[in-house]
Amino acid sequence: MPLSNYSNEHCKNLPYTLAFRVPVCFRSFLSSCQQKLKSVCNSFEAPETAHLTVKFLGFSSDFLDDARIIELLPIIHRIALKYLPLKIYVRGFDTFSYAEGKSTVIFLKVLPSAQLNAFHHEICSSFAEFEIFPHADRDNFQPHITLSKDLKHNHTEQMQRIILRSRKMAKRHLKISDLVVMTPNRMFPVQAEISEPMICPPTR
Repeated sequence: MPLSNYSNEHCKNLPYTLAFRVPVCFRSFLSSCQQKLKSVCNSFEAPETAHLTVKFLGFSSDFLDDARIIELLPIIHRIALKYLPLKIYVRGFDTFSYAEGKSTVIFLKVLPSAQLNAFHHEICSSFAEFEIFPHADRDNFQPHITLSKDLKHNHTEQMQRIILRSRKMAKRHLKISDLVVMTPNRMFPVQAEISEPMICPPTR
């Protein structure tokens, strides 16, 4: 998930996340979407960090760390090649909250994509030894682009009305191929060969 509105302590507990970064040309559309939500959200995720999660790979541990991720990048790249570039469509808003006490996620809906689902399932199968995230894996995989995690108190009904209106939005086509593994502090580009030393840009 985008990191712009998280506390430092929360960032430390974010999992390694395999995700597509959205193209720069799409950021203005995300900003316009967020404008439609100003009446119900206190703050928004930065369009610069917008992404579509493919799979949470796991939390930092003795088994999974930056060095291990770097080793896995070429393997992930080989799997991804048969699916790239991915063509998706987005339209409308929706929300979910996967656990009690967790923030409501307000997101741009990614319409059903057999290709994206197949990629997600192959990653799940190929890295079955990694942590399982029941709320987000396999049958519970819900592709989306997060817009906010800061719904105003007592604005649930108003949010639902906005969701209903958003179903009339024009469908937008999006081609995605910028695949990365995100961490709280760095971003690892998924690539076929790893140069030494590998340059990992900051996440934000």
